[in-house]
Amino acid sequence: MEHVRDVGPYWQDRMKAELAGHPIVGEVRGVGILSAVEMMRDPKQRIPFEPDLQVGVRTAAALFENGVIGRAMPHGDILGYAPPLIITRKEIDIIVDATVKSVDTTYRALKAEGAV
Repeated sequence: MEHVRDVGPYWQDRMKAELAGHPIVGEVRGVGILSAVEMMRDPKQRIPFEPDLQVGVRTAAALFENGVIGRAMPHGDILGYAPPLIITRKEIDIIVDATVKSVDTTYRALKAEGAV
């Protein structure tokens, strides 16, 4: 658990620093190495996407294409992460970078579809 106390703040800080303020990210939350990224049509007004757009599922698929497994949570357009307790800072960097790339990919697709 000492390792998690060390890497947990790094994980949370990187996720928030890279994703907070993204045009479709409403919230980045978590504790320790557990975290979630919630995507919304209008993050400032907390307006969600229409369920049929399946933004969480689409982002999870893009994430998988980028070599990382993230779970699309069943309640909203949320990616959930529960990495192994032995995760390293280098692995955290890989996951965060892939998440940013995947959220960007989803955003561009939604923009092209006129959904944002």
